[in-house]
Amino acid sequence: MNRKKKNSPKQGKIIQGGMLVPQGMRQPDIVLQMPEIFMFDMNAYMQSVKAAKGIDFSNRARLYDMYDSASLDLHLSGVIAKRMRGVTKIPIEFRRNGVPDDEINNQIKSPWFKQLRKDLVMSEFWGFTLVQFYLNEEGNIRYDLINRKHYDPIHRKLLKYQGSMDGVPIDDFPDMLFVGSERDLGIYAELLPAVLYKRGDMSDWAQFCNIFGMPIREYTYDAGDEDARRRVIADARRQGANAAYIHPKESELKLVEAGNKTGSSDLYKTFAEYWDSKMSIRVLGNTLTTDAKSTGTQALGSVHKEEEDEMNSDDRDFILDILNYDMRPIFASLGFNVEGGEFVYAKKDKINPAQQIDIVQKLSSMGLPIDDDYLYETFCVAKPDNYKQLKEEKEAAKAAFREQLGMHGNDDDKKKQDKNTDKTAFKQHLKSFFGLAPDKGAN
Repeated sequence: MNRKKKNSPKQGKIIQGGMLVPQGMRQPDIVLQMPEIFMFDMNAYMQSVKAAKGIDFSNRARLYDMYDSASLDLHLSGVIAKRMRGVTKIPIEFRRNGVPDDEINNQIKSPWFKQLRKDLVMSEFWGFTLVQFYLNEEGNIRYDLINRKHYDPIHRKLLKYQGSMDGVPIDDFPDMLFVGSERDLGIYAELLPAVLYKRGDMSDWAQFCNIFGMPIREYTYDAGDEDARRRVIADARRQGANAAYIHPKESELKLVEAGNKTGSSDLYKTFAEYWDSKMSIRVLGNTLTTDAKSTGTQALGSVHKEEEDEMNSDDRDFILDILNYDMRPIFASLGFNVEGGEFVYAKKDKINPAQQIDIVQKLSSMGLPIDDDYLYETFCVAKPDNYKQLKEEKEAAKAAFREQLGMHGNDDDKKKQDKNTDKTAFKQHLKSFFGLAPDKGAN
């Protein structure tokens, strides 16, 4: 299919880079700057939030540097990665009248689309996500994530430098997608205090271990012997990094230690685990699917897993809404026909076969007919090619059996047989269903 891209505004693809520009390339639209990701405290956090919340002039650069710093926390990065896996584990495809569109599906099978889904969900953590789509030299769709420090979502302007007060209107650039809220600072703003408190706690804990976790060496020397003092200091330096106290014999040294060192160490550990649990709750909606607790039970863990599944399902619906409502004009602008179709998930999420069978049994006992195709799809059983023939043979055998009962049984036997037949209707239905399956099962 020959695709003709629609006319674009005067601006083209946004270039992001540093101050050094290779010869022959134009100056970047965004001049990137290395983030400051260390030496933050609660005072810096509060000042950064105030700067980002400005009504007329807001700047999020320092706050977003703190977001980058927070992403280095092992626990937080782990739970966010877990949430991202819930977003991308089910493939998406484009269908028109129920039939997959190979042209568009070949595009969204590429790795860029999986990363795009993550970046879109991360808009909830950063406050927004801004991306630009384009076609590469082979005519395939690609996108660039625009550095968030270089976009003013309130005034909808692209900033060349992260501290700029004015910039170029984002509408001057083609095929842009903005996801999020103009003034929302994202979930990271809620998580930062937890990260900062935990980081301070870990620093104090490390200092505690360094002071009280290693033995202290004591050296004494004659007060008037300067050569002895120098030899003692040299020996102390050669024997390791643990604490050493060097003093004259005539002086006295007393070490006053904490009364309950074990209790103090547990306090640091409990404080760190407290903030880890709060981060898990905010990101995943639970703690037991990430942290194993001695008080946790299987039932409680199942409840937490359901909460996490609901959050993953909400994220996946969020992605579909963006694809079907916000990205359709972009696909059309890039030359792909999306008229009359929609983006859907190619397959359902994982189900528990035992639970599903119980549901089907209850529906059947209520008198609801169950479609055979649904059973084949749900329980991953291959449907035989001669399905109709086998089905007709089964029905004919049932009819012949009922006729034989009618010829040889009296009225009481008929009533009893009808009653038994009603009770085992679903069992016979499943038996008939699985009797049509191939002997070797599904591929």
